[in-house]
Amino acid sequence: MRNAKLLPVAAMLLAPLPGGAAETADVPPDAVIATLPFLEVEEPNRIYLDLAEEGSEPFRLLLDTGATHAVMTPRAARAAGVSVRAVKDTPYRRATRLGRDLQFWVNTLSSDTAARTFEYGVLGGDFLKSFVVEIDCAARAVRFLDPRRYALRDVPSAPDQAVLPIRDSPRPILEIAVGAQRLAVIADTGAPWPIVLSGRAARKAGIDVDSLPAFLPTEWAWGPVEMRLYEAPELTIGGYRFRGVPVLVAPQGMHGYGGEADDSLIGYDLLSRFLVRIDHKSHRVLLRRTSEQVVFYGVDYAVQRRSGAFVMPFASGFRVVAVLPESAASRRGVRTGDFIERSRPSTTPESALAEIADGKPFRVLRGDGASLERVELAAGGAAAAP
Repeated sequence: MRNAKLLPVAAMLLAPLPGGAAETADVPPDAVIATLPFLEVEEPNRIYLDLAEEGSEPFRLLLDTGATHAVMTPRAARAAGVSVRAVKDTPYRRATRLGRDLQFWVNTLSSDTAARTFEYGVLGGDFLKSFVVEIDCAARAVRFLDPRRYALRDVPSAPDQAVLPIRDSPRPILEIAVGAQRLAVIADTGAPWPIVLSGRAARKAGIDVDSLPAFLPTEWAWGPVEMRLYEAPELTIGGYRFRGVPVLVAPQGMHGYGGEADDSLIGYDLLSRFLVRIDHKSHRVLLRRTSEQVVFYGVDYAVQRRSGAFVMPFASGFRVVAVLPESAASRRGVRTGDFIERSRPSTTPESALAEIADGKPFRVLRGDGASLERVELAAGGAAAAP
């Protein structure tokens, strides 16, 4: 159960992009073992699947390509009908609708009743490597393909797709370029952001880590992680170029996570711009770009950049996770950790951030727990015209 992890999540549902399912017609029908839809949960930058056999108790797990093993916390395991034993030193086993049993660990290191941080269940590489896994965020579906009937070793790169090598590891590790610097990263569907670099990797890329603005500390499965915010002028992955990409830098790394890739990863926000197929047996990954838009927590990055406030959406509003110095948000007095309430059900993150950028009055919730207070931020401090 080592190297499994879970990150905090956003809570705004993403609209499906058109044409996602049609993009996958090159797979022979007899290669498709199962197609599982994304479960509709308040975590848009995560992929939850129900692996339960027909008629069985739901078995909901986060598809986490950055985890080496399937792991559950005690409470999550019991909710799935698992009888948890504190002294068990072998994995649990449960049948799945994919025709293959899942072996998983229950993390009882701190307690056999509840998690030390938060509850989770992740589906990791030791199970996923038995399939070719196709992740189609546009269609909001995952297809599990039979590697005996479809393999990426037989699929060439083409103008509309890149087929890249990955390392022989339970986690898909590939190369990207930040500017001119090539870096190894894990393709990690369990992380909600576009890209995370360790301090060491960031410095290799010529980034002045100490000068970066602070990002709201991130709660990892075993504790908080310091983060800073950077904008990469150019990022290249498999020949595809992105300009102005938000990057999170963890100066001290991710507490040992991802050592094979120097504690660095590309997450859901970037991977969701592609149709992705991961083939561990062929040591390849296919990327077919489906969107040109750059997003951060599923929100249009250009809108966040213009306002200077970066937000994590929730059902009731938007948590400010970073504020750029000398930006409209900074001049308005917006602080990291503030919560912007939805003024009406139709309020989107983009519309709320536009009010900040345009200098309109609004209010935030500030503080924590019982000490929350509403703070009125006056008009003014509009963003400069682009």
